[in-house]
Amino acid sequence: MINSYSYLNGVFYLSQLLLSNFLFTLALLVYVIVSLVDMWKSYTRTSSKSDFLFFILTLVTLFVGFLVSPFLALAFQWKRSRAKRIIGILLIAVPLGLSLLSRFL
Repeated sequence: MINSYSYLNGVFYLSQLLLSNFLFTLALLVYVIVSLVDMWKSYTRTSSKSDFLFFILTLVTLFVGFLVSPFLALAFQWKRSRAKRIIGILLIAVPLGLSLLSRFL
């Protein structure tokens, strides 16, 4: 059974990890902005409503809840660019791995 307190504590720890490491947060911000540019280019080329929805959601979460925007950017890049997908996975997996590792050690 998942304890909601420990889950919220983990989310708080992850957010503190991201905010404390300026370079890592800057790398996530660059990744999200590059993905936003790709979303806009894709929307203007194809007029796809799903691309526009990804663009709007990522733009809103960039200002409201920054932790969600890298996941949206990764979801957009998943089938479009292998290199950007790998970069996104690493940018998301590294802090999660570090937080899990520090929790159990």
